[in-house]
Amino acid sequence: IRTAREAAWALGEIGAPARSAILRALSKPSFDDALAIQLLFAASKLRPVPVGELRPYLALSARPSVQWAASYAIARSRAAAGVRDLIALANSPQFASSAPTTIAAGPTPVPGSIPASEAYAVSSLGAQRTRAEIARALAKTAAGDSLADKALPILLKLAKDPHPHVRINAVRSLGSYAAKGREAVAAATSDADANVRIAAAQSLGTLIDSSVASWTPLWERDTSLMYRSSLLASAVHAGAMLPALREWREHADWHYRVATLNAFGADTVKTRTAEAANAMLKDPDGRVRAAAYGLLGGNDTTALPAAIHSAMIAGLRDDDFYVRATAIGVLSSHATAADAAQVLAAYNKSLSDSGNDARIAAISYLASAWKRDSAAFSSSLRQQIATLKASDDPLVRAQAESTSIFSSWPSTSGNPRPLSWYENLVRTYVIPATRGQTQRATIKTVRGDIVLELFGADAPITVWNFMNLARTGYYRGTGFHRVVPNFVAQDGDPRDDGNGGPGYAIRDEMNPRRYERGALGMALSGPDTGGSQYFITHSPQPHLDGHYTVFGRVIRGYQALDSIVQGDRILSITVQ
Repeated sequence: IRTAREAAWALGEIGAPARSAILRALSKPSFDDALAIQLLFAASKLRPVPVGELRPYLALSARPSVQWAASYAIARSRAAAGVRDLIALANSPQFASSAPTTIAAGPTPVPGSIPASEAYAVSSLGAQRTRAEIARALAKTAAGDSLADKALPILLKLAKDPHPHVRINAVRSLGSYAAKGREAVAAATSDADANVRIAAAQSLGTLIDSSVASWTPLWERDTSLMYRSSLLASAVHAGAMLPALREWREHADWHYRVATLNAFGADTVKTRTAEAANAMLKDPDGRVRAAAYGLLGGNDTTALPAAIHSAMIAGLRDDDFYVRATAIGVLSSHATAADAAQVLAAYNKSLSDSGNDARIAAISYLASAWKRDSAAFSSSLRQQIATLKASDDPLVRAQAESTSIFSSWPSTSGNPRPLSWYENLVRTYVIPATRGQTQRATIKTVRGDIVLELFGADAPITVWNFMNLARTGYYRGTGFHRVVPNFVAQDGDPRDDGNGGPGYAIRDEMNPRRYERGALGMALSGPDTGGSQYFITHSPQPHLDGHYTVFGRVIRGYQALDSIVQGDRILSITVQ
């Protein structure tokens, strides 16, 4: 049966070519919950989502985890064809009678067990998870005008659900209902749960007018940086220029200065956005400058205006490696031989960087410019590039692959280690784990302890890396630089802006583990780019399965996990 479950997952990865096989399997409902769940997840990846085949599963109230997976398949893609079905489910006696009064913290895994596809079959959590998916699916974009009046009362009820994950999803969906959702979303800024308040602050941008007076009472409801920076961005989107936009530009803490840039990123008046970015290009902190360059560069694929182009060229000489990487990234969409010499100079400067971002960006730029217009490269520039010493970093070498001017560089394969190193990994991590003697880690946070079981048999290199960094005190004092309510909490960046790492990368170790609630995963910026950043899932995230290394799971401390907000610090991580 485990093989069948994994086959169902593989069909989902194949996608459209496997549509007929997925639909045939769905037409014969399995009595194995885990298999049914994997088939429903596979269906969620089809376009259009086959709502007709999902309906029988929505009716399985006696199998709540299967019912949840069916609602997930509809909600994940906001399938409009399934909105009416989820409205009916929400109004059914199963969900409409009364709200639950207890909250299950999360799965209670047995240490040393190997939950793969069966990880999602947790009946005790099925009803709460289904409510969360209903809340996600009933956004106005899916319900449309025809079903909005039926969806709205359900969302208003779910916005008061006992579980914060349900309330977070409901608040986000209510934010799409304009004036009809305003009162409920504004009320959620007083919620007892900090992440619900943050989700509400993030959802108000289209609900409140541009009057500063309209935003002032909301500003006073929470003094945390994450709440206020979220509210600031929503206010700017609405056209309200709150006093913090001026005050935070001069704040001693760089986080506040970056928050003003993020807020201006939501501005619909692009001249104000550019003005704010230009004002921060000379900030004393490289993390602020990197944010400013990113904001100024925007996402346009048309030709860069001359002023922005000049700013990016200046950024190539910045002392901060991520400023240079950002500037090169902006220039890359318009890579030309004319700028190649200055990008090459930036690459040479990057050889002494602690991080590889600028090196990767520069080689990618040069390869792109060469492929576009090699004839415009001067003989001198060709010679300089051709004589570059090949990087010892496989991620840098990968950018040069299949580019003739880098033909002398070796393959992109990783740097080998001696056999004895791998043998030691097996003795230290793999063999003990197969005997049920798994490694543990305790993350001590300002919100409480989170205890992890590490998967030494499934991801020995990743576990080794994490434990080594923890033992050296690498994580002490770092912050959760990214927290997306009801999604993930991410840590492990000494820069604290999402762009830092240990100066090396480890390869991916894909395995059958699933991104259930409390899964510990390795953050990536592409294949084989793991380093020190990791994340923990607040709720199931099946779409991550097989795409990011799972190397552990929470076994205690769900309350602390749910309480963490962006910016919270880690006191220490201890391993054993």
